[in-house]
Amino acid sequence: MEVTLLKGIKYKKQPYKAGESIEVDSKDIAEMVAKGVLPEDTEIPEIDEDKEPVETDINKMKVDELRDYAEKNSIDLGEAIKKDDILNAIKEAEAVANANTTA
Repeated sequence: MEVTLLKGIKYKKQPYKAGESIEVDSKDIAEMVAKGVLPEDTEIPEIDEDKEPVETDINKMKVDELRDYAEKNSIDLGEAIKKDDILNAIKEAEAVANANTTA
């Protein structure tokens, strides 16, 4: 879907400036609206809930992506700043969550 940005962002490892029109994945629209990157009246396409969830490899994420992942999954990173510390915090939180759901 083509959209016009309200403010500059980095999307798929490419920097974009406010006012630029770019092609974005439908699944990213809602998040971009929530962050104020797109206007609030942007049409948010419905996501097919029947599709299998995409497996996320957190080991390949950058620090900002890991922080976003943690925020989306309500994971407290504590004082973790470095990538390895953030990864460990996420993995520990997910291990605890998995232990609680299988216990």
